[in-house]
This record gives sequence, structure tokens and C-alpha cells, in this order.
Amino acid sequence: MSEHKKKKGLGCLLSFIVFVIAIFIAWEFSKIQFNVHNYANGFDGDLSNSFFEEEQCEEPFFSEEDTQEIIDAVREMAQKLQMNILIYVRRTPLDDYDTESLSDEVYDEICGIDTDGVFYFLDMTGESPAYDYISTSGKAVPYYQEEIDNIFYRLDNYLPSSSDVSLNGYEPYRENIKEGIFAFLDALEHYASENKDTTYCYRSHSTGRYVFINNGTLYVTDSRPPEHKFYLIIAGLIFGCIVAACVNSSIRKKYRFTDSIDSAAYVSQERSSLTDISDNFIREYTTKRYNPPSSSSSGGRGGHSSGGSHGGGGHHR
Repeated sequence: MSEHKKKKGLGCLLSFIVFVIAIFIAWEFSKIQFNVHNYANGFDGDLSNSFFEEEQCEEPFFSEEDTQEIIDAVREMAQKLQMNILIYVRRTPLDDYDTESLSDEVYDEICGIDTDGVFYFLDMTGESPAYDYISTSGKAVPYYQEEIDNIFYRLDNYLPSSSDVSLNGYEPYRENIKEGIFAFLDALEHYASENKDTTYCYRSHSTGRYVFINNGTLYVTDSRPPEHKFYLIIAGLIFGCIVAACVNSSIRKKYRFTDSIDSAAYVSQERSSLTDISDNFIREYTTKRYNPPSSSSSGGRGGHSSGGSHGGGGHHR
């Protein structure tokens, strides 16, 4: 093997080693930079915050016996999943936007900001179309955010459509709705088990914060997960290497010599002459420039809203 090929192979090997070391350093750097404030507040174990409640009307839809059976099931599941579970049945009309706002606000008021839990808004107003909504908080966000549609599809097997309600009212579907609530609890258990090790990261629209699970710990932070930072750093390294290679190749092509490299070949013996030139110092000029300090505004930007970092989604039926 020629000496040139040996040097070229050694250069490639060294470049590969340097790249691997750079990846390792990037990963460690991303973890170090992840030491950020965590706003997550977990679950305090207070089962009294978990409830099933029907909006007060002249005649409640569910009997006291049914209501207590549902409350017991809700709190049993809350204990099992270690999160707050709130189910609210609405009987008077509310538009979609207010439905979502009410769900987030009532959850925060009862359970606290960025605690673990869900709020299920069940629309039984008789309006068409009905709009049900699930608000998630804390660890319920990565557990359920990508499963919201699947949960509602399950519930469609039990809950009457708006057209059915307009024809028959809600009364004939009492048992179906009750079974639908139990199906909702089963769905929470199923997807919590399925997604306990999820790496899904959600950015809250209300606060702009990131909600995710990392190494078994829930984070609600203003910073991306370390994996995201790592991927960005690696992408930057790869892009930098590509740019450097292109620039190097361009320079090598531009300055490639095709003629003799003997300097004597470029010197004209007939026209070459030496002239003795001297500089006489006359005076010195010094120029000074004033650079004013950069100014900055004393006012700060507006902060996040006072509410928690909610996920969730709605469904018309």
C-alpha cells in the first residue's frame, strides 16, 4: 500500500473517532443543559378531588344509587392510576370554546396546576351536535394525548348521537351512558399501562411548556427534552461536516496546479530587476471612534398564563 493511501486511511479513521467523541460530548452536554425547573406537581393522593358530578337541574338524570356507584368506580380508578379523575355532566348549553376553557379551569381550581389527572366533560345538553371534551394535566398528557380519538371512538359505542337524542331524548339511553362512563375509566387504565414508558413530548398551547416523561420522571418545563437537544446538536454537526467538506472540495479544485511548480518557470530573466526603495517617516495620525453601549429595554415580556399546561381534545357526536 502506498504511503499516500496509508495517510488517507489514517485520516479517515481519525475523523471517525473525532465524530464519535463529538456525539458523546453532545449527548453529555444535552443532559447537563437539562437541569431546569420542573413545574410538575404530581398527585397528592386526595381521592376526594376525584368525582362524578351532574349539573344541578330540576330532575337529575342519574339516580342517587347510580351516582354513588359511578363515584366509587371513579375513585377506585383514581387510586389505581394515582391521578385525579373528574367527570362532569353538563345539562345547559355551552359553546365549544367555553367547554374547553371550563374543563381546564375547573380542573386547576379543584386539583391544582400541573397535577396529574383528567377532566371529562360529558355534553348532555340536547344541543346538536353534542361536544364532549377531555382535558389532561400532568402525566395524563403524555399518557393520553395521542389516544384522545381512540378513547372517543370507544365511547361512541355507548353514547347516543345527537340525531338519536333529538328523536328520543336521553332517557332511553340511561344504561348505555352509565356503561359509557365505565368504558371511559377502562380506557384510562388501558392507555396508562400502554404508554407508561412513552417518550412522547407535548407542548402546551396554554403555557408553551413541554410535558414529557424522562427516565420515569414527569417533566413540565420551559425546555425541550434532552433527546431533542441531542438530535439538534447532531444535526448541526452533520450539517457542519457537509458544509466543510463542500468548501474544502471547492477550494482544492479552484487552486489545483496543472503546470510546473518550479518557481523559476514563472520568472522572466529579461524583465526582472531589483529597485531599492526606502520609507521616510513624516508624522503619525491616530483616529479614535466612539462606540456607544448597546441599549436594552427595561420592561419584560408578558409571562405565561396563570393556568396549567393542559393537553386534551374534543369530539362531536
